[in-house]
Amino acid sequence: MGTVAPRVESLASSGIKCIPKEYVRPQEELKSIGNVFEEEKKEGLQVPTIDLREIDSEDEVVRGKCREKLKKAAEEWGVMHLVNHGIPDELIERVKKAGETFFGLAVEEKEKYANDLESGKIQGYGSKLANNASGQLEWEDYFFHLAFPEDKRDLSFWPKKPADYMSVYSLLFLSSFLS
Repeated sequence: MGTVAPRVESLASSGIKCIPKEYVRPQEELKSIGNVFEEEKKEGLQVPTIDLREIDSEDEVVRGKCREKLKKAAEEWGVMHLVNHGIPDELIERVKKAGETFFGLAVEEKEKYANDLESGKIQGYGSKLANNASGQLEWEDYFFHLAFPEDKRDLSFWPKKPADYMSVYSLLFLSSFLS
């Protein structure tokens, strides 16, 4: 494995007194971010909401419109809010808890699952150290793994702690596939 990238969590807990300048966004951008949040408060949530119940409609026109909404949200937003997806709330809460537990582990434990972008291993624990549009670094640690397609799934990157991580996420993927 290549050199381990510095982690945002390690930097944040190192005793620094201020955020390093390479993470601080320009004032102009900070002002526009503030405006976006104010606009959101006025106009409400703007992320597209897709009702997946429509994808199984007996009406071909309704199914087609749902597919078009999915496609448009993916192309224009890259994200969407899905409702009526059939995944039980209890399972969603278990997934959240497993993720929170993983990110609550010591950095040394999380590093066992570190990705290695230099060698092309994108799955695993990492820090988003790429520059954003304004040239600043992102302040973010993440965990990324593939579930589908199955030939890309590498369970060696899936954490052993918490103990139920693999089973909970497997249930989520199975549930979303069968819904």
